[in-house]
Amino acid sequence: MNRKVFKAENIQDAIVSIKEELGNDAMILSTRKIPKSPLDPYARDMFEVEAAVGAAEPAQPDKRAGNADNHSLAEALKDDIADIKDMISIAGFGNGMQNMVCNHFESVGVLAALLRAGVSEKMACALIQKASISMDENAIEGSKIKSLKKYVMRQCLKLLETRDFFSRDNRSGVPHVAAFVGPTGVGKTTTIAKLAAYLSYSRKMKVGMISIDNYRVGAFEQLKAYASIMGLFCVPAFSKEDLKVALDRMKSMDIVLIDTAGHSHFDHEKITEISQLIQTDFRISVHLVLSVTSDFINMKEATSAFSVLNPETYVFTKIDETKRCGKILDQVSDVKLPVSLVTNGQRVPEDLIVPDRRTLLRIMLEKGTKGDN
Repeated sequence: MNRKVFKAENIQDAIVSIKEELGNDAMILSTRKIPKSPLDPYARDMFEVEAAVGAAEPAQPDKRAGNADNHSLAEALKDDIADIKDMISIAGFGNGMQNMVCNHFESVGVLAALLRAGVSEKMACALIQKASISMDENAIEGSKIKSLKKYVMRQCLKLLETRDFFSRDNRSGVPHVAAFVGPTGVGKTTTIAKLAAYLSYSRKMKVGMISIDNYRVGAFEQLKAYASIMGLFCVPAFSKEDLKVALDRMKSMDIVLIDTAGHSHFDHEKITEISQLIQTDFRISVHLVLSVTSDFINMKEATSAFSVLNPETYVFTKIDETKRCGKILDQVSDVKLPVSLVTNGQRVPEDLIVPDRRTLLRIMLEKGTKGDN
């Protein structure tokens, strides 16, 4: 096997050199960070990567070695391979990410996991930076990694807030009225059907449903079909007067769920129409429904557009359709609202989650990191 050691200021440059000299079939054998010399003010941290090309000689088994030694070797190799994959995945990001890795090499695994989960580069770097400042610089490498991982998970939990918003009863004599708003195609109607079934069957609440969506063809019929299956009361209301009448008819309910029309977040006129329609004598809470299949910029713009309705919680849908749920962390950090519901499929009512903070964090990061909470 033809082995060679490459040195570079970052992993990306080392990989480029390896491919140029040894070709695309080269295999990375090991990596290590070389700290800069404290005696040289112009020195920089360097990375040393050993690579090889060609077939390896089959290793002769050592009959004196026990299963424990073999297991330890396998685990060590597995960890090395994981570290290399993490560094390669980070190599595609910008200079800011490269500097972060150079300054905090122990953060590679956590950083890569956050990025794979969909957390933005800016957010991931901020979390690592805060964690690194709090850590003991004299700690040994393994302890540093464990401490950093725990700190990052704690910081993520601090950013999250959840609220079980739909647990009120009707002892006051006034139903809790909740309207669900958001862009087109995020799954508002299905989410309402899931919630209605959950509240009716699991929490034994009296549930009513109202559709004020007069834009989408068959919108009311879809909600009515769900209501009929569940034996729940459901009516349309396409004007402010209709809505007032419908709510008067549902005064005996514990909770009333309102399905609104989905509109582009650029259509401010239609969003204003919803705002005017739901301004009634009844106190109506508003819940912003966002699909995690959208990119963060669209989620941010939608939140800004629907802010005129003063939403009280987030509802995140379609977490089963993406591996990058970490963008939720950016969203709740950008506009601080509690998360009341998460949906993870089309089944009614099974694919509905009323999360606590730890459950929400696990949902966001389980495809990227499985660190300690």
